[in-house]
Amino acid sequence: MHRTNIYLTDAQEQALDARARRSGSTRSAVIRGLIDEGMAREPLEDPLGAAFGALSDQYDELVGSLFDDDPDLRIER
Repeated sequence: MHRTNIYLTDAQEQALDARARRSGSTRSAVIRGLIDEGMAREPLEDPLGAAFGALSDQYDELVGSLFDDDPDLRIER
């Protein structure tokens, strides 16, 4: 395990302590559980990968039709 420091608002700290008391656990265990739940629920998106994919599709469209009028240079799709 690795130690990590975070800053919480007063309300977050109170809610975290209340949840830890209810579950008979520690703050750290509650935080780890919440992180695990959040990570499992929603995979992180790769904005650069999505942007690259969109540009790649546009490039394929443009280049694919560039030589449609010349049978010797036509690109087979």
